[in-house]
Amino acid sequence: MSKTGSCLCGDVSFTYKSEPGMFLMCHCTDCQKSTGSPVASIIIVPEDDFSVNGSTSSYECEAKVTRSFCKICGSQIFSRIESAPGVVAIKTGVLDEQPNIKPNLVCWTKSKPNWFEINHPEIAFEENPN
Repeated sequence: MSKTGSCLCGDVSFTYKSEPGMFLMCHCTDCQKSTGSPVASIIIVPEDDFSVNGSTSSYECEAKVTRSFCKICGSQIFSRIESAPGVVAIKTGVLDEQPNIKPNLVCWTKSKPNWFEINHPEIAFEENPN
């Protein structure tokens, strides 16, 4: 069964077919700056199961992550990570329905704001786990 999502203005929409292989919360400074939030909530799906409609712009940061967003409203939709070929990282805030799973990774906690509480300390790492 396909899942769907879209940007704030609706110009960009997407579908993905498979269940997320991972649901993570990232506190790295790149994710904080790109989302304007202390954490990015992300699901990982196979690139072959993902399709996007509409026109996106993209930005590649120093960490070799290409972030794609709507050209009109600026909503960040998905990312491709050079070190993880074959998958797409989708921001959960643009999903039409939130995943019915809990996060299985919290990373870069050393970069989180001091006031932000980690709800899942058993899966939290100061950086990326090996």
